[in-house]
Amino acid sequence: MENNKEELFNGKVFFGHLILTFVIMGICWGICIITGINGMTLNDCPWLYIPWFAGGISPAIASYILLKKNGEVTGFKDWIKHVFDFKHSVQAYILTILFPILHTILMCLLSGYRKGLPIYWLPLMILAMIFAGGLEEAGWRYITFPELNKKLGFLLSALITAVIWWLWHLPLFFIPGASQYQKNFFVFGIMVLGLSFMMGAIRSLTGSVWLCVLCHGIVNSIGNFYHYDMYGSYPAAGITAAVIILVSCAISSCLKKFFKNF
Repeated sequence: MENNKEELFNGKVFFGHLILTFVIMGICWGICIITGINGMTLNDCPWLYIPWFAGGISPAIASYILLKKNGEVTGFKDWIKHVFDFKHSVQAYILTILFPILHTILMCLLSGYRKGLPIYWLPLMILAMIFAGGLEEAGWRYITFPELNKKLGFLLSALITAVIWWLWHLPLFFIPGASQYQKNFFVFGIMVLGLSFMMGAIRSLTGSVWLCVLCHGIVNSIGNFYHYDMYGSYPAAGITAAVIILVSCAISSCLKKFFKNF
């Protein structure tokens, strides 16, 4: 599904994916919330990581189901091929790596940080985070953002995707044992806004779902090595998001010719 404004907006796929994603998420994370209210948490009951993980990949599960149902992919192997489209230019990979670095530097400078895991664990952590977070992009940047972009253009599409993405995360803030539990949902939303423009720029410029998956995995990974205040600093989140949005809009407008052949 290429990002092409001349294509028609597919409401059946867009809304179908959105509804199914939230239904799967609601069931899975609802289980975690209900068990948490009754004193059974992720820390105490390892089996709860099954619905927790399933909820986390609900955008990907819904993506496969809807695309298969609507004939956009022929089967699971074809879907995997579209999500993990590894063959891209060096400049596309450089962009994918530089964006998370810029985001992390800004957050660390503005909110402070403390060191976490040894840096040599980074490749293994990125691999883990591709599946624990990155796979969300098989929905958000495979269907949600590209479909909106056909109808509304980059700016509004990235903004609406950010709101949807932010609201989808809400149950995590009520699941005991989740990293988001009882944290500031609104500061997190500001950060999500910047990340939505970041991923949107990568998707728009490269046409790649995989590079969005990788970028998401890198963002999640770096936070384990340089612990910055992700949930408590409005100024840090706001300034970082503003810079990321400006950079994303600028490169999306100015660098299309640079990436169009890759």
